[in-house]
Amino acid sequence: MKEYTLDGRRMDTRAAAFLHIKQELGLPEYFGNNLDALADCLSELRAASVILRYTNAVINALGVYGQKMIGVFEMEAAARQDFIFRQNKS
Repeated sequence: MKEYTLDGRRMDTRAAAFLHIKQELGLPEYFGNNLDALADCLSELRAASVILRYTNAVINALGVYGQKMIGVFEMEAAARQDFIFRQNKS
């Protein structure tokens, strides 16, 4: 299983968050920088473990949108056994 680590401190704007996710997860160039595109691309990752560090930084910076973004990862993990999502709040 491939492990990816996201740093919530680098996700202080929507644009920065999507850029960080795209770079760290190796998402394709056509990635659309929105929640629907994120869900689509996550569904294509196989045998993946994603760790989000500093979850609170994402929520503090992006508010409800940050919570929705985290929710996309959580929904993908709930739907599949080969996708794991973990968070570190501090």
